[in-house]
Amino acid sequence: MSNKNKLLDNKQYIFAYITGTSLMHKLNPISKLIFLALLTVFTFLMRSLILLMGLSIIIILMMLLSQISFNMLLRKLKILFFILIISLILNLFFNAIPNEEEIILFYLFNLKFLPIRKLALYYGLRAFFILFTLYTSAILFTNTTSTKDFVYSLIRLKIPYKFCFAFMVGVKYIPTIEQEAKTIALAQKARGFSLDRIKTFRKAYAFISERLIGILVSILRKGHTTSLSMENRCFGIYKTRTNMIVIRFRARDFIFIFICLSLFILGTLYIFGVLPFPQPPSLYSIYLNLF
Repeated sequence: MSNKNKLLDNKQYIFAYITGTSLMHKLNPISKLIFLALLTVFTFLMRSLILLMGLSIIIILMMLLSQISFNMLLRKLKILFFILIISLILNLFFNAIPNEEEIILFYLFNLKFLPIRKLALYYGLRAFFILFTLYTSAILFTNTTSTKDFVYSLIRLKIPYKFCFAFMVGVKYIPTIEQEAKTIALAQKARGFSLDRIKTFRKAYAFISERLIGILVSILRKGHTTSLSMENRCFGIYKTRTNMIVIRFRARDFIFIFICLSLFILGTLYIFGVLPFPQPPSLYSIYLNLF
């Protein structure tokens, strides 16, 4: 490779470190796991809703820049949004520790028995953004990390390969189980046993039990076949084993971990007020200024 090509490659890596474009795909899975751990701790340390919203936006931008389509992101977040919105509503109207001295922002529909309290709204929104950030970061990890690479990187950390391969088989079986469930559903529909014909509780119970029993039998059969195949190949006879694929730490992994640790330390010092920077305003103060 010429010096000009090396310079262009270095510039692409520098741009990747800044924007996150395709960097997550090239990193060692352990580096991304460290990033997830630091992000999780930092998310729970934050108290400001504005900072939590900003962190959520950053994670979404990293996902989009890591070649994760926006439509797929919406499909995966659809169920989460539904659960989080219900949780937020329940936190608002079923405050576990009501206090007469607690600040009431407003009354919903001007009804005195539907107060929207400041503390309940704060904890509801905080839980909303924490779960949203953790879920989207997990999607970022799973969509940019191959299961096989993750297992080989765990083996490099001296974790017994039996546990690593058990984890890989469990993860690999998830789409297989989904496909088996679809096949069983089509077979039941071909025999005239579908949801359209269920009109009584007894038929619904029979439909669900047959579906679950069919899936369970299929899973057990595949698990038994896998165990026989592993025994025939003498899997686990040696305490250690070599692999054709070796996942190594590269310079970009050390740089990425250093950047993550630096940002984590600086962010933690900023949250606890050690750094001489102004803290973000609260949403309550913005609410008072607007209303």
